[in-house]
Amino acid sequence: MKVLIVPSWYPTEISSISGVFFQEQALALQENGLDITVAYPEIRSLKSFKKFQSKGGIHYELEKGLKTYRYRGYNYLPRMKGQIRKKFLEWFEVLFNKIVEEHGKPDIIQAHSILWGGWASAQVAKKYNIPLIITEHSSLFTRNLIADSQKKYIKEALDIADEIITVGPTLKEKISEYTAKKIIIIPNSVDMTKFYPEKINNKSGMFQFFSLAFLTPNKGMDILIKAFSKAFPDDDEVKLVIGGDGQERNRLEMLVKELEIESKVKFLGLLTRERTIHEMKKCNSFVLASKSETFGVVYIEALACGKPIISTRCGGPDMIVNENNGLLVDVDDIEELAAALKSMVRDYKSYSEQEIVEDCKNRFSEKAVSKQLISLFEMLI
Repeated sequence: MKVLIVPSWYPTEISSISGVFFQEQALALQENGLDITVAYPEIRSLKSFKKFQSKGGIHYELEKGLKTYRYRGYNYLPRMKGQIRKKFLEWFEVLFNKIVEEHGKPDIIQAHSILWGGWASAQVAKKYNIPLIITEHSSLFTRNLIADSQKKYIKEALDIADEIITVGPTLKEKISEYTAKKIIIIPNSVDMTKFYPEKINNKSGMFQFFSLAFLTPNKGMDILIKAFSKAFPDDDEVKLVIGGDGQERNRLEMLVKELEIESKVKFLGLLTRERTIHEMKKCNSFVLASKSETFGVVYIEALACGKPIISTRCGGPDMIVNENNGLLVDVDDIEELAAALKSMVRDYKSYSEQEIVEDCKNRFSEKAVSKQLISLFEMLI
């Protein structure tokens, strides 16, 4: 079965973690015997002009063993309405024709996120009569950030799609506002050959919370820092390690100084995939205080390592966290989060690493998720 994967964002030479879970899911499908090709129109911002070394145009490469076609170029008219949408379709059609010429017509197209991989895929799928599955991941829907000008294209893509998937229940509710079609929930997956329990020596001997995110207001890192300060004002045996970078970094570092907890909070900056895995295995518990999440891959990465988690009731994590693997608190509730942090330290030994990993394997392993996707593919052809 030939499957063409069309991501709306994807790893690049300057952002190796952007959309990495699309790549990992494609690899998992390939390992299950499917013939996978990835097509990605890599539209670059002019602001990043000096950061890229690779030239524009069509590029083909086996990326981690995946047949990957990219059309690289810049958006030279960023203020022109609809320019990114038009470019995405134009470049995707070029890639599609190249792929058909070299590998034949795909049996199925799976697009990740409507804006703009899903919409562009819908145009091509309709033109060439190819079954289309759209999987939606974007928090733009749950955060009510969809522009009025985008809504007609969202509805158009969903009208053309043969199957619609969302990665969580809250996102499903939001997508149902654009279509009367049936929507299936299939979660993201975690590579349990990379994320697994491993004893890593914690030289400090301190209880270590780990948090990882792009440092934007939506991730609630300020709430987490305040809750951590409130939970452990006089306890020097508990540490908070924060991975990731972004617009909030300076403000968050100033907050840590104001709260006088510099010795207990550490910022690691942007992490490689390898460092992420290391920190997940090294910590005692993973915590994130997001305001909105469509799913939350970082949570299942922690669970795969056997770590209990703390999350807010912000959408996707509601279907991940249960009484055996962690705690849920309300969004922006510093008091409740502080209590959860203290509870985690106090009751940490009551969590079973083995039970956490087994539950994660049954629900979120690449094998479990691939099985659901392949069943859907087979139904459509």
